Amino acid sequence: MVELSDHGDLMEKFLNLPCPKMFMYGEQNRTLSYLNHIESNGVRLSEIPECGHFPMYSNPPVMWREIADFLN
Repeated sequence: MVELSDHGDLMEKFLNLPCPKMFMYGEQNRTLSYLNHIESNGVRLSEIPECGHFPMYSNPPVMWREIADFLN
């Protein structure tokens, strides 16, 4: 994944997917440099509180609520 991120144009591949998109991140990562870019390209952002890199471990109830809300 790191190789694809750094050299495989992974961001553009993600942005060009022909479906609704959501990007979930922990509040400790709210300063990621690309958040504004992906949001301005139609990606729904979901900041998970009390969380770092792994929402599924740090705050699974909120993560699952965000996913359900996105799908609905």
